[in-house]
Amino acid sequence: MAIAKILEHGQITIPKSIRENLGLKKGDVVDARIEGDCVVITPRKLVASEDWEKLLQLMHSVHEQNRGISEEEVYHDVERAVAELRQEEYDKQKKTACRP
Repeated sequence: MAIAKILEHGQITIPKSIRENLGLKKGDVVDARIEGDCVVITPRKLVASEDWEKLLQLMHSVHEQNRGISEEEVYHDVERAVAELRQEEYDKQKKTACRP
């Protein structure tokens, strides 16, 4: 078990052994959520800017094909799809990384 202390502005340093085990480095992004009375911190991968541009182009193309649907609706549909794909990838990584 590793212990962390809450610092100024609520900052917490993730212990080195945990960072190394998860491959976390300075600047990486994590997701924090509450499960019961626990805080669960999960590594997250952000979309590269080139991929984001491709996604925006795809959204524009989809919007053009669906003139009756607002751009905001298309954006939210794509956002939900990306979230689902990220969750699927996280679930795959978790199954392989967390095996005893």
